[in-house]
Amino acid sequence: MIVFISGGVRSGKTHMAEQCVQQIVSENDEAHYIATAKITDEEMKRRIIRHQHERSLHPLSWKTWEQPEKLHTIVNRFGKNDVILLDCLTNLLANELFADEFWHQEDSCLKKAKSIYEAIRILGKNSKALVVVSNEVFYNGVPEDVGTYHFMKMLGWLHQQIVALADKAILVQNGVPFLKKEGTKE
Repeated sequence: MIVFISGGVRSGKTHMAEQCVQQIVSENDEAHYIATAKITDEEMKRRIIRHQHERSLHPLSWKTWEQPEKLHTIVNRFGKNDVILLDCLTNLLANELFADEFWHQEDSCLKKAKSIYEAIRILGKNSKALVVVSNEVFYNGVPEDVGTYHFMKMLGWLHQQIVALADKAILVQNGVPFLKKEGTKE
């Protein structure tokens, strides 16, 4: 089972994803948290520390994986008793795209996006459930700089592919979930 949860920055999507995992996980299951953020500045450092603290207070005992890049390297470590929260796709894609100097080449960006998609597909297949969190960044028009353009194009492509694969898609706005898809995969 794959659940896709998206929303704006600080919209409540991570909290919603944690609640979703809590509803899915049963006594014999293990809850996993794949954290994709990198400490890039003081604000990000504070956010990471806050998220770690919130997880420590959560009723679930999370096994945390710090995986800001190369998601494909851990996909085979999960099984049918694992419920996984991936937070978040936006950071993972940015970390992958801008890790080298090829971010200005669309074919290189697409190759990286496809690798992320394949890792997510495998995680969803191998685990009991995968909950993917991502940001909605598409409301401000088309960016002029090539890096942001490729990032947004690849993120949009990933959103479409994952939602097509997902059993459920939820948009969170101001802490309120809006069910966008449930049931039949495309």
